[in-house]
Amino acid sequence: MKKEELLKIDIELRSLSEKVKDGSMKSDEAQKRLDELKLQKREIEQQIAQANVPTEERSTSMEDIKKAMIEKRAITLNGTGAINQIRELAKELSQKREVLNLVRYFYGPNASTNIPVWSPTLAVPGAYAEGATNIAVDTQARLGSKSITPHAFVSILPVSAEALTLGSVNLESELPMIFADAFADGFAKQVIQGDGTGLNFDGLFNGLTENVNCANAGAVRMNDLVNLALKVRDFTDDAIIVMSPTIYAYIISDASGGVAELYKEELIRNKTIEGVRVLLTGYAPSSVTAGSTVAVAGRMSDYGFGLASEVQIEPIKKVGDTNTYFQAMVFGNGSKIINKNFFGLLTV
Repeated sequence: MKKEELLKIDIELRSLSEKVKDGSMKSDEAQKRLDELKLQKREIEQQIAQANVPTEERSTSMEDIKKAMIEKRAITLNGTGAINQIRELAKELSQKREVLNLVRYFYGPNASTNIPVWSPTLAVPGAYAEGATNIAVDTQARLGSKSITPHAFVSILPVSAEALTLGSVNLESELPMIFADAFADGFAKQVIQGDGTGLNFDGLFNGLTENVNCANAGAVRMNDLVNLALKVRDFTDDAIIVMSPTIYAYIISDASGGVAELYKEELIRNKTIEGVRVLLTGYAPSSVTAGSTVAVAGRMSDYGFGLASEVQIEPIKKVGDTNTYFQAMVFGNGSKIINKNFFGLLTV
């Protein structure tokens, strides 16, 4: 009965991503249901494990204990001790990937996605006298497009026959989540660090044309971060500043005093500067050498992520090889839709 319940939970876990994709379930509802199902699965697996523990009868004869104490015998297990095999797979922690929840997604099995772009916009209108006939037409505004072409991202995991057949963990049922975590980790890194070369993403820190320069050579101070926040606030109210925890710690250690202390308190308490949210991520660069971009500010919905498919996992067998090779593949790519909508904080 418990195994049937476990099977039903596994089936529902696999269907959650489909429900989010087809719009029948919101992502926050899916996350909540995912947490509930994982908790139920853990409880059922614990109940099954407890039911399989063999009972043991022990002799507690005082005469035997007394005899052993007198003879000072050394008693060892010699490999005969019971082993408690945990059935839940422990996983290594990875960096948070919150940035993936903020970018704009374009779903579908498309070879390329073209996004209409209105940039630059109309020039500032001028004032003209009544009946004017010499008004020039606008030559600045342009309607173009931004193309995002998905590329294959692949991960292959060899698993031995013994691990699949004899292991206490149902490894095959864990693989979708294992691969999903791996791809999410890689995509989060690409969104932030991608250098735009080859098949890499055009990351947030790559090729910025709008920059705010730090005031001091080879250093970043609190007032530099304030200037970046004020710059982006002049364009939008829903911007986010992305930066490394290392840069954050560097700024917090700023001993300038005065107004900087007030901003420091806001940053520590609320993770905001002038009301602009600050997102800390280990994927962001941490170098403060001259010419380094130490933070990027912009509206994350202006970053496009083309996702042509969800994770596809295919088991592959080879002749003369007892391993099963689980090949996972996702087609995706990402780019800033309008480069000028992002501002970098640049060291000098």
